[in-house]
Amino acid sequence: MQPDNTDRPRSVIILYGTETGTSQDFAEEVSRCLQRLRFDTEVVGLDDVVYGDLHSYMLTVFVVATTGQGDFPDNARKFWTSLLRKKLSSTTLAGIQYALVGLGDSSYPKFNFAARKLEKRLGQLGAIPLIESCEADEQGDEGTDGAVLAWLEHFRQSILTTFPLPEGQTPIANDVPLPSKWRLDRDNASTDNGLPNGSDLHIPAHSSTSPPQSLESTLIKNERVTPPDHFQDVRFMVLKTPQTVNYAPGDAIAILPQNMPKDVTFLIERMNWQDVADIPVRFVSTSTSSTSASTHFATNPIYQHGGVTLRTLLTEHLDINAIPRRSFFAAIANYTTDSMHKERLIEFTDPQYLDEYYDYATRPRRSILEILQEFDSVQLPWEEVTNIFPAMRPRQFSIASGGKLKHLDDGSTVFELLIAIVKYRTVIKRIREGVCTRYLAQLPVGTKLQVSLKTEGRFSSKAASSHMAGNRHLLIGAGTGIAPLRALIHEKEALRSSPVAGKTALIFGCRSAKADYFFHDEWASFQSKSEHGEAAGLEVVTAFSRDQREKVYIQDRIRERSGLIWEYLRENHATIIVCGSSGQMPKAVRQALVDALIEQAQKRRSEGSLTHHTESIAASDDETENPIESHEDAEKYLARLEKEGRYKQETW
Repeated sequence: MQPDNTDRPRSVIILYGTETGTSQDFAEEVSRCLQRLRFDTEVVGLDDVVYGDLHSYMLTVFVVATTGQGDFPDNARKFWTSLLRKKLSSTTLAGIQYALVGLGDSSYPKFNFAARKLEKRLGQLGAIPLIESCEADEQGDEGTDGAVLAWLEHFRQSILTTFPLPEGQTPIANDVPLPSKWRLDRDNASTDNGLPNGSDLHIPAHSSTSPPQSLESTLIKNERVTPPDHFQDVRFMVLKTPQTVNYAPGDAIAILPQNMPKDVTFLIERMNWQDVADIPVRFVSTSTSSTSASTHFATNPIYQHGGVTLRTLLTEHLDINAIPRRSFFAAIANYTTDSMHKERLIEFTDPQYLDEYYDYATRPRRSILEILQEFDSVQLPWEEVTNIFPAMRPRQFSIASGGKLKHLDDGSTVFELLIAIVKYRTVIKRIREGVCTRYLAQLPVGTKLQVSLKTEGRFSSKAASSHMAGNRHLLIGAGTGIAPLRALIHEKEALRSSPVAGKTALIFGCRSAKADYFFHDEWASFQSKSEHGEAAGLEVVTAFSRDQREKVYIQDRIRERSGLIWEYLRENHATIIVCGSSGQMPKAVRQALVDALIEQAQKRRSEGSLTHHTESIAASDDETENPIESHEDAEKYLARLEKEGRYKQETW
């Protein structure tokens, strides 16, 4: 039965849960689609509303990413927890009609898990889906865009059928600009900062962009740990905060970068904004919405800083070097007088030409600044910059310190990071640099930074942490993926009560033993101490892909050491943790684990040393290990480990 919407205004609330901003981008795209169908819309983070607010709208749209081990993003957890209250009934959300878009990465075991959990709970509480939900996959041929765009067209048709346009009205044409909800204006209440136009402001790092629950830290080390002739600059960075902060293996530090002054100056000069660049500006709301969530939009931190300058916004708040989404092309197409430029920009927004958008922007990693150079007829009004440029997002880095490395004698806390500086050449032969890592690489020791602690990727719950030292772990990492694994190794060593407790096997892959075998001195020390009973057991298996003629990867070592895999998983109930680049690596590792399990099962059966009975004895008192006789059996076994929290993956 369809909800009765006759007493509700023609309004839709679009709620997003995001870590990187992608979900918010898609939420804004849904909003634009609905605005063209004559709806009032509000785009709001999930934690900025309560579930009771949803009754005020004709429709609620959820756009939710999955992060960590199948978790909700930071800005969605409070809302999700509120839906789990026992006092809620099957009629709590009765009358609520919704649509749902899930964004995920199929290289993770718990693909789109957050969206699936949300959909199940919405149904339990009485909400009704408008259409079938979308599950977009970052690993798909067209990324998340392909799936979302196909869904969006289906969504649009369902909207027109379910909520017909008011009599006498037609959809707003795609070439008609939609009104902005916010704009910049001169802040007449503020005084001139006294700087000549074009002068760089001295802005303490992140002084006006401190994230919620931020920690003030000092950079005490910024050291390159790869040789000068190595293809990649990898930094060992150490941050210190005077506070005593407890964190766990798998936790991360979020850092909000800044744009380089030369890039900001280039944009200001390119757009002829010199006269307004260094005078105070303020945000003015142009929204006429009367719906209950309209006030929530102002909770976005970018709108909370009065008296800032345009230069400050471009330096600290707006990602002017981002790879633009299609909506950026739609926005700037309104500000060119060149008909050929306008036509080309609009083509990039058309789902029919998605491949052209990818070929021009995504695959060659063209930045916003480069696009504004190439489309030199575009002249943007400074009043609209926050509606055109994406917001700067914090970047997360896994913490590499654990155990005794976490705190100093005075109680202060240390965060050790292993960061690969992103710099590469694209298919169009241009050098690309990561916004955050480029920023971090040039920071001198002593720089003050505001950072925040992220816990969604941690490897064990609070309840399980006390048993960490006694559990076995099979750690599999490549490159800088060693960082969180190092944290776990040190944490286990600090918690251990005997040398034999909780042995650890580390299978690590990199290019060369002499170039990027990170922390190798520590592993040698641990192994030496464990041989003399001074440390818990650590076995290290390495795969150096470029140190011999034939390349050797992690998955090759897993197959070679199938006996080790069997010993840890089937005989000692170890936890597997896989860390490193997303994409093919985790898939190759999983397949290698399957192959190793099958090989050992067959070998032991042929030797007469493995029966269902012996596997049952090896299992714990409350479970029975099913025999592995096929690829399907091995996959089911790994799936069970995932469900039990014994197969974890942290990739990026």
